[in-house]
Amino acid sequence: MSKGNQASIFESDNSYFHPPKSESPSNQNSADGQNITLTDSIEDYKLRGKVEGRADKTMEQYDYVLGRLIEKFSEDRRVGAITTKEMRQYFAYLMDEGLNNTSVAIHYRVLQAFFNWLVRENYIPQSPLRDVQEPKTPDKFPKVIDKEQAEKLLDTARNWRRTWAGYRNFTIIVTFLDTGLRLNELINATLGNLDLEQRSIKVHGKGAKDRRVYFGRNNYQCLKHWVKMRSNVDEILDDTVFISQKGDKLKQRHVQQVITRIQEKAGLEDIQVSPHVLRHTAATLAVQNGLDTFSLKRQFGWEQMSTALKYVHMSDKALQESYSNSSPMDNLA
Repeated sequence: MSKGNQASIFESDNSYFHPPKSESPSNQNSADGQNITLTDSIEDYKLRGKVEGRADKTMEQYDYVLGRLIEKFSEDRRVGAITTKEMRQYFAYLMDEGLNNTSVAIHYRVLQAFFNWLVRENYIPQSPLRDVQEPKTPDKFPKVIDKEQAEKLLDTARNWRRTWAGYRNFTIIVTFLDTGLRLNELINATLGNLDLEQRSIKVHGKGAKDRRVYFGRNNYQCLKHWVKMRSNVDEILDDTVFISQKGDKLKQRHVQQVITRIQEKAGLEDIQVSPHVLRHTAATLAVQNGLDTFSLKRQFGWEQMSTALKYVHMSDKALQESYSNSSPMDNLA
């Protein structure tokens, strides 16, 4: 091909690379926004979520929140005709139905993301939520167990580690408390993503996002020994780090039952202990041991810095309570 022909092909006004203005995707969506129904726009949004690999729970949340919106506005309502006043009335309606501010705030965030996406796709010129504030929610600290309770849990699990299942269960508790993994991340973690030399493991996290999580020396020793013990079953059917005695991947229910049994044996029946409580506990202890907020956010896979800051504030509160009992001046004769 001659240089002249090459130049003509890549000229900016070449029609081969630029659709006619009347067929421009941006213009087309802008026109559709005046006519597209709420149902069709929601289906487009959910399709986008599926293609981008949104988690099953996220898709279920779309179904619930957006489904309730359709119930109130009707299926054939034009999405571009929804007003700010109507959205305020909708949130007031949810509150009148008995939803608390925390639940309504979840609806708000899902709908805000939905309408913002419609704006980016040029279906609507602006979001009807642009002047609507998210409902205020109380500042609730995550549920955690204290250091003494965590040690009781570990001591009880340690007493059972002579058996294959007992050592696996002990390692699971250690891993939860050391890494702060989510339950789904722990049961789906694979041997191929476990790097004992670097003391890290890559997990598939919330929102279909991968991240590398690091662990300490004690957890390294436990995992190293567990990997050797892991093969002592008749048949291995799965590549996940933690498997059942049948050789297949652990189910969420199984892990929760393991934690409950250890909790009861440790005499901690009166408090809540779950994989998520252990995750919150790991974050709290990490901050108390000096982990900075940015590293905490990366380790635990949070999108918002505000989530990590909750644990910093929790540690501040613990420091305040501790210092009230150990103030030098208060204890001087």
